[in-house]
Amino acid sequence: MVAAYEYGPFLLLAAISVGLRLDSAIAAPMRGRDTSTQGCQRSLPEPELIECVTASVQQFVYFVSNGKVPPKHSITPFDPLHLPNMTIFQEQRVKGVYVNRYLVGFKTAFIQDVQVDMKKLEFNMTTLIPALEMLGMFSTERLEDHQATENSILTFSIRNTVVDFVAKGTLYNTPSGEEYLRVQLGISSMSIASTVLSEHLDRDQTASSGSSVSQLRGSSGSSSASIASTKFMKLIEKDLRVQLTKRLQHVVNEALALTPFEQLFPV
Repeated sequence: MVAAYEYGPFLLLAAISVGLRLDSAIAAPMRGRDTSTQGCQRSLPEPELIECVTASVQQFVYFVSNGKVPPKHSITPFDPLHLPNMTIFQEQRVKGVYVNRYLVGFKTAFIQDVQVDMKKLEFNMTTLIPALEMLGMFSTERLEDHQATENSILTFSIRNTVVDFVAKGTLYNTPSGEEYLRVQLGISSMSIASTVLSEHLDRDQTASSGSSVSQLRGSSGSSSASIASTKFMKLIEKDLRVQLTKRLQHVVNEALALTPFEQLFPV
């Protein structure tokens, strides 16, 4: 989710949606796009090129989030977006992990400020994601025998995320001689308006702050096997930034490999 999504994943994926010709019902004619060609023409005036790319990306995000790319292609789905297991805490006797994680809500993203530099193959895009839900299982295990001591559903709601994505493209040739685009994706900034952690956690009263602080605990209930929910939220936000960069870059390049650069951005 996130302050400004650079043109990165969604912008380029959007161009792919045009290049692969999503169904005519999906890819309605857009001003600034020549329907006699595929993709967004590089020779268009900058405002029209940006409009074409923005509209294409928005269509791609909504219609291809499940990984289905008409007519016969597929890419890794990004809604839901599966995430690797995450260690929340590890102490002398107990380890807490967040497993079987995935994010839901990317297809509701709104593509906003888009910038394109075709000469440098640099792309910027701001995206607002109204609601993301991270779902998974919170599990603790004793380190001495790896026996699970707790398993419970853990959800993390992320509201109004604005992401700034930055993508730098390079061109490469396949054995057939066709030229394709590959991007390196980054996030220049990310902001999250609010987060909510599911209320299955133990509540402890802390004299230092005078307020109730949620804690993730092992079944033993010992404070040594606990982590304050505020700290957990910071861990999740940091992990989200890393995983969005890695996972979405993979999806973007997977999609870009389906269509030659000349079809995505014809002269």
